[in-house]
Amino acid sequence: MHPSFHCNLCDHQEKSLAQGTTCALTARKPEFSNTCSKITLNQKFEDRLKEVNIHYTKLQKQQLLTYVYFFAFLSIGLAVIAGGYLFGVYVYDQGFISTVPLTIMAIGLAPLGMAIGTLHKHRQNLASAKRNKAKVDAVLKPYNITYTIAIDFGKSYHGVQEVYADLKLKGLPGIR
Repeated sequence: MHPSFHCNLCDHQEKSLAQGTTCALTARKPEFSNTCSKITLNQKFEDRLKEVNIHYTKLQKQQLLTYVYFFAFLSIGLAVIAGGYLFGVYVYDQGFISTVPLTIMAIGLAPLGMAIGTLHKHRQNLASAKRNKAKVDAVLKPYNITYTIAIDFGKSYHGVQEVYADLKLKGLPGIR
């Protein structure tokens, strides 16, 4: 694991465009193999831990809705395409050739794109959130820090979701 993952949770981290991540105590880039003896995990650490877990849990809760959305728009798209095809067969049987069925079938591609795009975006976001959570958990493991977090989602006002997170840490220096 890269030492900067540890620094992202530490209060001593300093960032600059010129040097990147450095330690405020040593004024150098991090130089340790498994653990840092000078790491300080306080509010920045707790905020990051809550943020990662909240984001991951929120995406997991949205999974059912995403699949319902996917299947609904997939069904609509396929129904429109099938309707366009059947209309084309009907018009052809009447002795006419028309581009209207092709237009209807092309319109049916829009809901298919919406269905596939939404599912793909959700799966990418979930995988990213899972990776971020795994990175934070991997940093905590060598320090023997464990946690439990209870997340409760409240009401949503104008697109802003109320979230309550109760974080309990075990193994953090100063906490038993």
